[in-house]
Amino acid sequence: MTYSSFLVSEFLVLWRRKQDVFNALLFFIIVVALFPIGINSSPDFLAPAAAGIVWCAAVLAILMAVESMFKEDYRDGSLEQLVVSGLSLPLLILLKVVAQWLAVVLPLLVMMPLLSEMLYLPRSGFRVLIMTLLIGTPSLFFIGVIGAALTVSIKQGAMLVMLLILPFYLPVIIFSTLAIKAAQAGLPYSGLLAMLLAMSLMSLVISPFMTAIAVKASVN
Repeated sequence: MTYSSFLVSEFLVLWRRKQDVFNALLFFIIVVALFPIGINSSPDFLAPAAAGIVWCAAVLAILMAVESMFKEDYRDGSLEQLVVSGLSLPLLILLKVVAQWLAVVLPLLVMMPLLSEMLYLPRSGFRVLIMTLLIGTPSLFFIGVIGAALTVSIKQGAMLVMLLILPFYLPVIIFSTLAIKAAQAGLPYSGLLAMLLAMSLMSLVISPFMTAIAVKASVN
C-alpha cells in the first residue's frame, strides 16, 4: 500500500459510508433552517446572528462526522492494519483527516449561498464567512480526531468526545464570528483570520502525532 492508494481508498470508504457524512450535513441544514423558525425570523435579528448560527451548526456537524471517523476501522480491524502497515501512521492519519474534511466541508461551502440568504447575512460578511470556514474548519477536524482516537474503543463515546474537545473549539468559533461581524461593520478582520490560520497550522503539525499515539494505545 502506498500513500496515494490509501487516500483513494479513504474516498471510496467515505462513499460506501456516505450515510455518516450525509447525516452530518443534514443535521447542519436542519439546525440552520429551524433556528429562524424557533427563535426569530426577522432580518434585524438574523443578520447579526447569522455568523454564530452557521458556525455553531458547523461545529456540531463536524463533531458528528469526527466522532465516527475511526469506529468502523476499529471494528473491522483496519485500524490495527494501519498501525502495522510499515507506513508513517501520522501521515496516514493526516490523509484520512484531509479526505474527511473534503467530504464534509466542500458540501457545506456549496450550500452556503442559499443558507446565508436564508439568514439575511450581508454580502460584506459572506466572503469572510467562506474564508473562516476554509481556514478555520481544518483545526476543528485535527483537534476532533484526537478525541475520536482516544475514545475509539469506548462504546457510545460520542458524548465523551464532545466533552473532551468542545472547549478547544471555542477559540475557533469566537475568532470566526468576530471576523465576520467585523467585516459586516467595515472594520479590519485580517488579524482574526491570521489567528484562525495559525490555529489550523498548529493543529496540523501536532494533531497527527498525538492521534497516532492515541490510536496505538487503543489497538494494543
